[in-house]
Amino acid sequence: MPKEIIPQVLPRHREDALTPEIVDPRIADVEALARWLDYAFELPGGFQFGLAGIIGLIPGIGDVVDAIVSLFIIGRAIQLGIPRIAIARMLVNVAIEAIAGTVPLIGDLFDVAFKANRRNYQLLKIHLTHPGRPKLQDWLFLLATLALVLAGIALPIIGLVELAKYFSSK
Repeated sequence: MPKEIIPQVLPRHREDALTPEIVDPRIADVEALARWLDYAFELPGGFQFGLAGIIGLIPGIGDVVDAIVSLFIIGRAIQLGIPRIAIARMLVNVAIEAIAGTVPLIGDLFDVAFKANRRNYQLLKIHLTHPGRPKLQDWLFLLATLALVLAGIALPIIGLVELAKYFSSK
């Protein structure tokens, strides 16, 4: 009796499997730094965090050290000739993370969730793959940030002036 050969079809990949990202060699070091700082480790349930979240727990200097290390990505973006508006947006991302990180505990949670380094890596990658005019999102982000900063400065001043008027009229 002849033996029958049954072809066995093995799946090449799972549908839900992650495909590795192909990283531009010019920014491979930036991707590695962003990965280690923002999403190197994964908790059950898919929550990712990096060394920046751990470094930020060091009182007083953790967020400063994190911000200084994050400036490497911005330095690389300057070397690669990324538009100034994108550089400004990257600086704002680092500033938001550094300033928010100074708030005890809540700031550290924000730092882990915001992931400024990953955002800056994505900005750098987008501007390298699609060079040209600055993106509308960059302008809108900076204008919204400027409006929030101005409101954050103006509202307390207006409140103090109104408070002074109220007490001076009594």
